[in-house]
Amino acid sequence: MPKKLLPRNEPLSPLRYPGGKARLAAYISGVIEENYLNGCTFYEPFAGGASVSLELLRLGFISSAVLIERDPLVYAFWWCVFNITDDLCAAVEACPVTMETWTQLQPTREVAYPADGRFTILQLGVAGLFYNRTNFSGILGAGPIGGEAQTSRYKIDCRFNKEKIVRQIRSVARFADRVRIYCDDAISFMRTNAEEIATGFAFVYVDPPYYQQGPKLYRHHYTDADHVALAQFLQTQGYPWLLSYDDHPRIRELYDGNTVQPIYLDYNVKSSRTARELAISNLMIPVPVYEGMPELLGIEVEA
Repeated sequence: MPKKLLPRNEPLSPLRYPGGKARLAAYISGVIEENYLNGCTFYEPFAGGASVSLELLRLGFISSAVLIERDPLVYAFWWCVFNITDDLCAAVEACPVTMETWTQLQPTREVAYPADGRFTILQLGVAGLFYNRTNFSGILGAGPIGGEAQTSRYKIDCRFNKEKIVRQIRSVARFADRVRIYCDDAISFMRTNAEEIATGFAFVYVDPPYYQQGPKLYRHHYTDADHVALAQFLQTQGYPWLLSYDDHPRIRELYDGNTVQPIYLDYNVKSSRTARELAISNLMIPVPVYEGMPELLGIEVEA
């Protein structure tokens, strides 16, 4: 049965990400239902904004989530959300959203691991949130909204609504006893924990850096060799997994033989569908139905 994508409601995640996947959660819930995986442990090896995991927890389709994040600033933010919620919220409320703060936090972007020693986990977590909310498109390595001279009509604080962010943090923190968070490379984590994943009641959602635009969007982007390594690893795993990727010929080549379903995350009945992505899985996956569309006829799952 076709499954709907989420409507454009306020997201749970306080983080902004290019190609944010919150609206994909309802589609993935359909995959979970059709493959009798309700109540599974949901692994997200490229956590980022963790939108899918958080929505599935809220909707009640999964029992717990395991978030794996390579970027130390993003990892630190999530660690703070689930472990020192009050301290994080107080720090957010006290943080001046200015170019001076943006400049003062620059050394945190040089940190390679959370246990760097120069900064506390709270300082790193606040820096991760700050750059995510004040940089262009939420890209931690990008420049500030409005430029360093702040001459644009949009200023550095235009995406930093403290009241809303604190509300989102506290809303997400209620899942603390159902979420585990690790700072690790995605493939390394999946390889090290392969037995735990394979023998548990698990589902793995993999949202790697985009193939074509990844180097422009992510601090820890993938090379072609990395994409190949991910494909080769996943195709040796028997546990249920699903990928979301940009629609690129190289990705179709790497996953030839797997089930492939085109997805339009930005579908709008008043405009053309342009941002096409691929859902790829070792499971049978349903055809999506988009908000505002009564039905999609004549579209079949590619295999």
